[in-house]
Amino acid sequence: MPRMDGLEATRIIRRESPDCNVVIVTQNDATVAREQARIVGADGFVTKSDLIRDLLPEMARVAMERHNSLDETKNAADNGEPWCGLLADAAPRDHIVQLYQDQQFLNRAVCRFAAAAIANGEGVILVPTIAHWDAFRPRLESEGVDVKAAEKRGQLTIVDADNLLPTFMRDEMPDSPVFLGLAANVVSQARGDGRYPKVRWWGEMVNILWERGDVAASMNLEDLFDQLAHEQDISIFCSFSMDNFNGDVHARMLPRLSENHSHLIPVEDYSRLERAVSEALRDAVGPDESRVLEGQLLSRYPGSFHMPRSQALLLALRQTLPLVADDVLQRSRTLYRANG
Repeated sequence: MPRMDGLEATRIIRRESPDCNVVIVTQNDATVAREQARIVGADGFVTKSDLIRDLLPEMARVAMERHNSLDETKNAADNGEPWCGLLADAAPRDHIVQLYQDQQFLNRAVCRFAAAAIANGEGVILVPTIAHWDAFRPRLESEGVDVKAAEKRGQLTIVDADNLLPTFMRDEMPDSPVFLGLAANVVSQARGDGRYPKVRWWGEMVNILWERGDVAASMNLEDLFDQLAHEQDISIFCSFSMDNFNGDVHARMLPRLSENHSHLIPVEDYSRLERAVSEALRDAVGPDESRVLEGQLLSRYPGSFHMPRSQALLLALRQTLPLVADDVLQRSRTLYRANG
């Protein structure tokens, strides 16, 4: 084309419309064309010598892959996983936190977040421990992500959490300028010279600090991640190995997390949590009182970040009637686990 080659045009299309499908047509042979498609982030390629034979089948293949990826996300969200849609559609400046105790729940959530980014033409940064990456990789591949190819074209960036964390810690606390500078460099590289302008980040350095008992450092790092999300216009997802039915977590950690997060994923099964909390409240205060109390609590609770209705009820109860809250929380734990 005049004054611009097809590769440069593809880069511009990817930058301006990252969600669209792109198939390049080239006069080069298949080996060169495949590498060109990888470099510019195209979904497929056709050589001019085989244009009549291959163009329509290649377009159909690319469209089917995108359709299947979107169907996987929709089906997961429809099958009792409302958090799946939240992670798949994470928007810039969203800061989502997950509480988990089950490794499979962690695997499913992180891989949904990452697989959706790949399908949407976004760049994705994962900062796991080696052990967790070894668990994530096969699940991503089972969801149709070609991990090796995504890494090679720069769409998927993997950073070892245990290696990155010490590089910005000073006197057992995160050094703000150092962290923000390092993280900005990682985000810049993930954007791939404009091929992936929309970027999302999942990591567990905050959880490493939490599990060490360095609570202040963990929360300080969460504040910095929230700042990073706004400065770099990216979505951030983090996961904590925390028990959502622990009284101290409700009394101390969740109020603190509400200061630097937009969304909370407290458990894997929201419907089961709803049933458990409703039954626990009825058992604790009686059916009539529970209906009145539930309405009053939810109407007064400010809801500083988005969460399931039943989770908001537990936190509102903690603020208003802490003694009742302890009883309801423990009953909810028993009922939630019994119905799993």
